[in-house]
Amino acid sequence: MVKIKTVFWTVIALVVFSACKKYNDNIYLNNDGTQGFDGYTFSDSLKISSKTVREDSLKTDSLSQNLVGVLNDPIFGVYQASTFCEFKLPQIDKVISTETLDSVVLMLQYTSSSAYYGDLNSPLSFKVYELNQNMSSSVSHSNQTLTYNSTPIAAFTGQVKLSDSIYITELGKQVKAAPGISLKLSNAAAQKLFNATLNDLHSNDNFLQFFKGIAIVPDQTPAVGSGVIPAFNLRGGFTKIRIYYNDSLQSDFKVIDNAKRFSEYQTSNSNAVIAKQKSAAAATDFDTTYVQAMAGAKTWVQFPNLFSIISNPAKKVAIGKAELVVRPLAGTFSSPFSLPSRLLIVQPDASNGLNAPILDAFEPFYGGKYNSLNNTYTFNITRHIQSVLTDYQVNGKNSNKGLYIIVPSDLPIAPSRIVIDSRKRLQNEGIQLKLIYTEL
Repeated sequence: MVKIKTVFWTVIALVVFSACKKYNDNIYLNNDGTQGFDGYTFSDSLKISSKTVREDSLKTDSLSQNLVGVLNDPIFGVYQASTFCEFKLPQIDKVISTETLDSVVLMLQYTSSSAYYGDLNSPLSFKVYELNQNMSSSVSHSNQTLTYNSTPIAAFTGQVKLSDSIYITELGKQVKAAPGISLKLSNAAAQKLFNATLNDLHSNDNFLQFFKGIAIVPDQTPAVGSGVIPAFNLRGGFTKIRIYYNDSLQSDFKVIDNAKRFSEYQTSNSNAVIAKQKSAAAATDFDTTYVQAMAGAKTWVQFPNLFSIISNPAKKVAIGKAELVVRPLAGTFSSPFSLPSRLLIVQPDASNGLNAPILDAFEPFYGGKYNSLNNTYTFNITRHIQSVLTDYQVNGKNSNKGLYIIVPSDLPIAPSRIVIDSRKRLQNEGIQLKLIYTEL
């Protein structure tokens, strides 16, 4: 126990001391000598390779919010989000077809004043359609879609005003509601909902056969360098379809908690360099790589000769600290295409290659938030690197499959992107792997 404590505090001392030193490589290894930390070894023998790869489709039926809109990015091309949702009955058997219809309105609540990406001065334009098919648990990912009637039941073109409350009619009175959009449905759609029969309204299953839901689909591509994609809170108290009748009465259909919803993401016209990297061989290395939300792209970082730090097979390598430092490429992030507030590091799943969390992701010091003071994202990947080395030395298994850098799909839900400065062997620039280790 005493020896372990001595090793631990000595490693911490090395971290503090090494912070005062200058390095001439993007990878530096602080390696104690055997029996007492009798020196440092600075090495450039470890290699980092990085390339842009295709991102997996994302599960979007359980996100906290849903996106609608289009961006035309000069680097990443056109990317857009459509959203599908179903409505349910707050109460059953409420038939109103014998009354006098006034109007039917679709209300969509924004998420917050910061839940968007792009240019708020760009108009948002979309159309709303009635679904032709029921939503199901098998339609849940960003590369899926649903069929809908080709005739829109509502349309919107205007500014996204995330902070401005709007006024709606509540039991005949004008009241202030959360920021959002209120759209009058077409006469045909209004009459259909108003004329729902007792059988249509007898249960939620019956209602979903009668009215399967809606598709909210962007319908205009903005000019290059513009566009906006806001997030909507479909489960918010303001989001609903409301029937107004008899001058002062109303009946609502809502996206309650168990109502199905998901978003479809599409990307096109990306920079030819991105497409080239995606098709390049796995071992190819690039000095500029790309990461995009909404299943656009991710960066694959590999450490092909990580095991070369094992100088003596009879001794086990113990990682004191492992950090991956990521920097955006200068000149590629400015309004309206700002940097993500955080990034994630994941690993290829051993069975299917899809994104899987690393051990460090469950630790409070995992990192990944953008530091504007030094223009970096820093990740603590100590447990991951240690597990890779342990797999190799103890279990004879090579789990050194590299890491993926991705933009989170949720929390925050923002379709942001980043161009990564992936150069190597530079002082305080490019991408860096920092290891502090010893042999036991």
